[in-house]
Amino acid sequence: MEGYSFITLTENGACNLLPRRDSLSHKGSFGTLLIAASSEDYIGAASLCTESALKSGAGIVCLASVRMAVSVCAAHCPEATYLICDEKDGQIAAHAADKILEKAKKSTAMLIGCGLGNTENSTNLVSRLLSETDIPCVVDADGLNCICTRPQLLKNSIITPHAGEMARLCGCDIADIKADPAKTALDFAQKYSCVVVLKDADTIIASPDGKLFLNTGRNSGLAKGGSGDVLAGITASLLAQGMKPFECAMAAVTLHSLAAKRCAQKYSERGMLPHEICESLREIFAEHKR
Repeated sequence: MEGYSFITLTENGACNLLPRRDSLSHKGSFGTLLIAASSEDYIGAASLCTESALKSGAGIVCLASVRMAVSVCAAHCPEATYLICDEKDGQIAAHAADKILEKAKKSTAMLIGCGLGNTENSTNLVSRLLSETDIPCVVDADGLNCICTRPQLLKNSIITPHAGEMARLCGCDIADIKADPAKTALDFAQKYSCVVVLKDADTIIASPDGKLFLNTGRNSGLAKGGSGDVLAGITASLLAQGMKPFECAMAAVTLHSLAAKRCAQKYSERGMLPHEICESLREIFAEHKR
Protein backbone atom coordinates (compact mmCIF):
# COMPACT_ATOMS: atom_id res chain seq x y z
CA MET A 1 0.00 0.00 0.00
CA GLU A 2 1.83 3.00 -1.29
CA GLY A 3 1.75 6.40 0.34
CA TYR A 4 1.58 5.20 3.95
CA SER A 5 4.20 4.59 6.62
CA PHE A 6 3.47 1.38 8.50
CA ILE A 7 4.82 -0.08 11.71
CA THR A 8 5.51 -3.83 11.59
CA LEU A 9 6.46 -6.28 14.33
CA THR A 10 8.57 -9.41 14.52
CA GLU A 11 7.82 -12.25 16.92
CA ASN A 12 10.46 -10.90 19.31
CA GLY A 13 9.08 -7.40 18.97
CA ALA A 14 5.54 -8.49 19.79
CA CYS A 15 6.64 -10.53 22.80
CA ASN A 16 8.76 -7.66 24.08
CA LEU A 17 5.64 -5.50 24.25
CA LEU A 18 3.93 -7.90 26.66
CA PRO A 19 3.72 -6.94 30.33
CA ARG A 20 6.39 -8.53 32.52
CA ARG A 21 5.20 -11.11 35.03
CA ASP A 22 6.57 -10.65 38.54
CA SER A 23 7.06 -13.89 40.49
CA LEU A 24 5.64 -12.16 43.60
CA SER A 25 2.33 -11.36 41.91
CA HIS A 26 -1.21 -12.71 42.44
CA LYS A 27 -4.18 -13.20 40.11
CA GLY A 28 -5.28 -9.61 40.57
CA SER A 29 -1.91 -8.43 39.27
CA PHE A 30 -2.78 -9.52 35.75
CA GLY A 31 -6.15 -7.89 35.30
CA THR A 32 -9.79 -8.93 35.36
CA LEU A 33 -11.45 -9.36 32.00
CA LEU A 34 -15.23 -9.36 31.66
CA ILE A 35 -16.62 -10.92 28.47
CA ALA A 36 -20.18 -10.38 27.24
CA ALA A 37 -20.59 -12.89 24.43
CA SER A 38 -22.65 -15.60 22.75
CA SER A 39 -26.27 -16.52 22.30
CA GLU A 40 -28.02 -19.85 21.71
CA ASP A 41 -27.30 -19.52 17.97
CA TYR A 42 -23.56 -18.88 18.51
CA ILE A 43 -22.60 -20.87 21.57
CA GLY A 44 -19.01 -21.56 20.52
CA ALA A 45 -18.00 -17.91 20.30
CA ALA A 46 -17.90 -17.56 24.08
CA SER A 47 -15.68 -20.62 24.48
CA LEU A 48 -13.21 -19.45 21.84
CA CYS A 49 -12.72 -15.95 23.21
CA THR A 50 -12.69 -17.11 26.83
CA GLU A 51 -10.08 -19.80 26.18
CA SER A 52 -7.81 -17.49 24.20
CA ALA A 53 -8.11 -14.79 26.88
CA LEU A 54 -7.10 -17.23 29.62
CA LYS A 55 -4.18 -18.57 27.60
CA SER A 56 -2.99 -15.01 26.91
CA GLY A 57 -2.38 -14.38 30.60
CA ALA A 58 -5.29 -12.48 32.14
CA GLY A 59 -5.49 -13.16 35.88
CA ILE A 60 -9.29 -13.46 36.03
CA VAL A 61 -11.66 -14.00 33.12
CA CYS A 62 -15.41 -13.82 33.69
CA LEU A 63 -17.87 -14.81 30.96
CA ALA A 64 -21.33 -13.20 31.10
CA SER A 65 -23.64 -15.14 28.82
CA VAL A 66 -26.76 -17.25 28.41
CA ARG A 67 -26.95 -20.44 30.46
CA MET A 68 -26.30 -22.81 27.55
CA ALA A 69 -23.12 -21.00 26.49
CA VAL A 70 -21.89 -20.86 30.08
CA SER A 71 -22.45 -24.60 30.48
CA VAL A 72 -20.53 -25.42 27.30
CA CYS A 73 -17.67 -23.06 28.10
CA ALA A 74 -17.34 -24.17 31.72
CA ALA A 75 -16.91 -27.78 30.60
CA HIS A 76 -13.50 -27.02 29.11
CA CYS A 77 -12.57 -23.69 30.72
CA PRO A 78 -12.94 -24.39 34.46
CA GLU A 79 -10.45 -21.62 35.23
CA ALA A 80 -12.91 -18.92 34.15
CA THR A 81 -15.68 -17.50 36.32
CA TYR A 82 -19.22 -17.15 35.05
CA LEU A 83 -22.16 -14.78 35.18
CA ILE A 84 -25.38 -16.42 33.96
CA CYS A 85 -27.65 -13.81 32.42
CA ASP A 86 -31.39 -13.65 31.84
CA GLU A 87 -32.37 -14.43 28.27
CA LYS A 88 -34.62 -13.03 25.58
CA ASP A 89 -35.15 -15.21 22.51
CA GLY A 90 -31.89 -17.05 23.17
CA GLN A 91 -29.81 -13.88 23.62
CA ILE A 92 -28.56 -12.07 26.70
CA ALA A 93 -31.55 -9.95 27.72
CA ALA A 94 -31.04 -6.21 27.48
CA HIS A 95 -31.95 -5.74 31.15
CA ALA A 96 -29.03 -8.02 32.08
CA ALA A 97 -26.88 -4.97 31.41
CA ASP A 98 -27.49 -4.01 35.05
CA LYS A 99 -25.85 -7.22 36.24
CA ILE A 100 -22.99 -7.02 33.75
CA LEU A 101 -22.26 -3.36 34.52
CA GLU A 102 -22.10 -4.14 38.22
CA LYS A 103 -19.48 -6.78 37.45
CA ALA A 104 -17.63 -4.31 35.24
CA LYS A 105 -16.92 -2.11 38.26
CA LYS A 106 -14.40 -4.73 39.42
CA SER A 107 -12.94 -5.40 35.96
CA THR A 108 -10.01 -3.83 34.16
CA ALA A 109 -11.32 -4.41 30.62
CA MET A 110 -14.37 -5.75 28.82
CA LEU A 111 -14.89 -7.67 25.57
CA ILE A 112 -18.28 -7.15 23.95
CA GLY A 113 -19.85 -8.78 20.94
CA CYS A 114 -18.66 -12.26 19.96
CA GLY A 115 -21.76 -14.21 18.94
CA LEU A 116 -24.24 -11.89 20.70
CA GLY A 117 -26.70 -11.72 17.82
CA ASN A 118 -27.94 -8.60 16.08
CA THR A 119 -31.46 -7.67 17.16
CA GLU A 120 -33.18 -4.77 18.90
CA ASN A 121 -32.58 -6.56 22.19
CA SER A 122 -28.84 -7.02 21.66
CA THR A 123 -28.56 -3.47 20.32
CA ASN A 124 -30.03 -2.14 23.57
CA LEU A 125 -27.66 -4.34 25.57
CA VAL A 126 -24.52 -3.25 23.71
CA SER A 127 -25.53 0.41 23.76
CA ARG A 128 -25.88 0.35 27.54
CA LEU A 129 -22.64 -1.54 28.11
CA LEU A 130 -20.67 0.93 26.02
CA SER A 131 -22.33 4.09 27.28
CA GLU A 132 -22.39 3.24 30.99
CA THR A 133 -18.86 2.02 31.67
CA ASP A 134 -15.50 3.75 31.50
CA ILE A 135 -13.24 0.68 31.52
CA PRO A 136 -11.30 -0.10 28.31
CA CYS A 137 -13.33 -2.19 25.86
CA VAL A 138 -12.73 -4.41 22.85
CA VAL A 139 -15.76 -4.46 20.57
CA ASP A 140 -16.05 -7.25 18.02
CA ALA A 141 -18.50 -8.85 15.61
CA ASP A 142 -22.15 -8.33 16.61
CA GLY A 143 -21.05 -5.74 19.13
CA LEU A 144 -20.15 -3.60 16.12
CA ASN A 145 -23.16 -4.57 14.05
CA CYS A 146 -25.48 -3.60 16.90
CA ILE A 147 -24.23 -0.03 17.15
CA CYS A 148 -23.27 0.66 13.53
CA THR A 149 -25.59 3.70 13.57
CA ARG A 150 -24.04 5.01 16.81
CA PRO A 151 -20.27 4.80 16.23
CA GLN A 152 -19.71 7.60 18.74
CA LEU A 153 -20.16 4.96 21.46
CA LEU A 154 -16.85 3.42 20.39
CA LYS A 155 -14.72 6.22 21.81
CA ASN A 156 -11.57 4.89 23.55
CA SER A 157 -12.33 1.31 22.48
CA ILE A 158 -10.41 -1.16 20.34
CA ILE A 159 -12.65 -2.34 17.51
CA THR A 160 -11.96 -5.43 15.39
CA PRO A 161 -14.14 -5.31 12.24
CA HIS A 162 -13.73 -7.28 9.04
CA ALA A 163 -14.46 -5.41 5.81
CA GLY A 164 -18.21 -6.08 5.93
CA GLU A 165 -18.55 -4.81 9.48
CA MET A 166 -16.39 -1.79 8.64
CA ALA A 167 -18.63 -1.01 5.66
CA ARG A 168 -21.68 -1.02 7.94
CA LEU A 169 -19.94 1.25 10.43
CA CYS A 170 -18.94 3.67 7.68
CA GLY A 171 -22.22 3.45 5.76
CA CYS A 172 -20.52 2.48 2.50
CA ASP A 173 -19.86 -0.54 0.28
CA ILE A 174 -17.24 -3.21 0.97
CA ALA A 175 -15.58 -2.21 -2.31
CA ASP A 176 -15.02 1.27 -0.88
CA ILE A 177 -13.29 -0.22 2.17
CA LYS A 178 -11.04 -2.44 0.08
CA ALA A 179 -10.13 0.40 -2.28
CA ASP A 180 -8.13 2.15 0.47
CA PRO A 181 -8.30 0.23 3.76
CA ALA A 182 -5.55 2.26 5.42
CA LYS A 183 -7.38 5.53 4.83
CA THR A 184 -10.67 4.00 5.96
CA ALA A 185 -9.18 2.72 9.21
CA LEU A 186 -7.25 5.91 9.92
CA ASP A 187 -10.16 8.24 9.19
CA PHE A 188 -12.48 6.24 11.45
CA ALA A 189 -9.91 5.99 14.26
CA GLN A 190 -9.35 9.74 14.24
CA LYS A 191 -13.02 10.67 13.90
CA TYR A 192 -14.21 8.42 16.73
CA SER A 193 -11.10 8.29 18.94
CA CYS A 194 -10.71 4.52 18.87
CA VAL A 195 -8.14 1.98 17.74
CA VAL A 196 -9.29 0.22 14.57
CA VAL A 197 -8.16 -3.31 13.75
CA LEU A 198 -9.37 -3.74 10.17
CA LYS A 199 -9.14 -7.47 9.48
CA ASP A 200 -8.52 -8.89 6.02
CA ALA A 201 -5.86 -11.01 4.31
CA ASP A 202 -3.62 -8.12 5.36
CA THR A 203 -4.69 -6.54 8.66
CA ILE A 204 -4.32 -2.82 9.28
CA ILE A 205 -4.41 -1.16 12.69
CA ALA A 206 -4.94 2.58 13.00
CA SER A 207 -4.69 4.78 16.07
CA PRO A 208 -6.35 8.15 16.73
CA ASP A 209 -2.94 9.85 16.73
CA GLY A 210 -2.22 8.73 13.17
CA LYS A 211 -0.05 5.64 13.64
CA LEU A 212 -0.57 2.72 11.25
CA PHE A 213 0.42 -0.92 11.64
CA LEU A 214 0.40 -3.57 8.91
CA ASN A 215 0.37 -7.34 9.31
CA THR A 216 0.84 -9.33 6.11
CA GLY A 217 0.75 -12.84 7.58
CA ARG A 218 -1.67 -14.15 4.97
CA ASN A 219 -3.13 -17.52 5.91
CA SER A 220 -6.25 -19.04 4.36
CA GLY A 221 -6.60 -21.20 7.47
CA LEU A 222 -7.86 -18.10 9.29
CA ALA A 223 -10.77 -17.85 6.85
CA LYS A 224 -12.95 -19.91 9.17
CA GLY A 225 -15.62 -18.92 11.65
CA GLY A 226 -14.15 -18.49 15.10
CA SER A 227 -10.76 -17.06 14.11
CA GLY A 228 -11.93 -13.56 14.99
CA ASP A 229 -13.24 -14.73 18.36
CA VAL A 230 -9.77 -16.04 19.20
CA LEU A 231 -8.17 -12.72 18.20
CA ALA A 232 -10.74 -10.78 20.22
CA GLY A 233 -9.94 -12.85 23.31
CA ILE A 234 -6.20 -12.32 22.95
CA THR A 235 -6.65 -8.59 22.43
CA ALA A 236 -8.99 -8.15 25.39
CA SER A 237 -6.74 -10.22 27.64
CA LEU A 238 -3.73 -8.03 26.91
CA LEU A 239 -5.84 -4.91 27.37
CA ALA A 240 -7.01 -6.19 30.77
CA GLN A 241 -3.37 -6.70 31.73
CA GLY A 242 -2.76 -2.99 31.30
CA MET A 243 -1.31 -2.62 27.81
CA LYS A 244 -1.94 0.60 25.92
CA PRO A 245 -4.63 0.07 23.26
CA PHE A 246 -2.52 0.53 20.12
CA GLU A 247 0.39 -1.57 21.40
CA CYS A 248 -2.09 -4.14 22.67
CA ALA A 249 -3.72 -4.43 19.26
CA MET A 250 -0.38 -4.70 17.45
CA ALA A 251 0.88 -7.42 19.77
CA ALA A 252 -2.39 -9.36 19.61
CA VAL A 253 -2.62 -9.31 15.82
CA THR A 254 1.02 -10.29 15.41
CA LEU A 255 0.85 -13.13 17.94
CA HIS A 256 -2.45 -14.40 16.51
CA SER A 257 -0.95 -14.41 13.02
CA LEU A 258 2.27 -16.15 14.09
CA ALA A 259 0.38 -18.75 16.12
CA ALA A 260 -1.89 -19.41 13.14
CA LYS A 261 1.17 -19.88 10.93
CA ARG A 262 2.52 -22.52 13.31
CA CYS A 263 -0.87 -24.14 13.40
CA ALA A 264 -0.96 -24.33 9.59
CA GLN A 265 2.48 -25.93 9.55
CA LYS A 266 1.16 -28.71 11.81
CA TYR A 267 -2.29 -29.26 10.36
CA SER A 268 -2.30 -27.40 6.99
CA GLU A 269 -4.24 -24.24 6.21
CA ARG A 270 -7.10 -26.43 5.06
CA GLY A 271 -7.26 -28.58 8.18
CA MET A 272 -6.36 -26.19 11.01
CA LEU A 273 -9.10 -25.04 13.39
CA PRO A 274 -9.35 -21.72 15.27
CA HIS A 275 -9.26 -23.27 18.75
CA GLU A 276 -5.93 -24.91 17.88
CA ILE A 277 -4.34 -21.46 17.51
CA CYS A 278 -4.39 -21.18 21.32
CA GLU A 279 -1.95 -24.06 21.71
CA SER A 280 0.46 -22.60 19.17
CA LEU A 281 0.17 -19.28 20.97
CA ARG A 282 1.27 -20.93 24.20
CA GLU A 283 4.31 -22.35 22.41
CA ILE A 284 5.33 -18.79 21.48
CA PHE A 285 4.87 -17.62 25.06
CA ALA A 286 6.98 -20.54 26.31
CA GLU A 287 9.82 -19.52 24.02
CA HIS A 288 9.69 -15.85 25.03
CA LYS A 289 9.27 -15.83 28.80
CA ARG A 290 8.90 -12.36 30.32
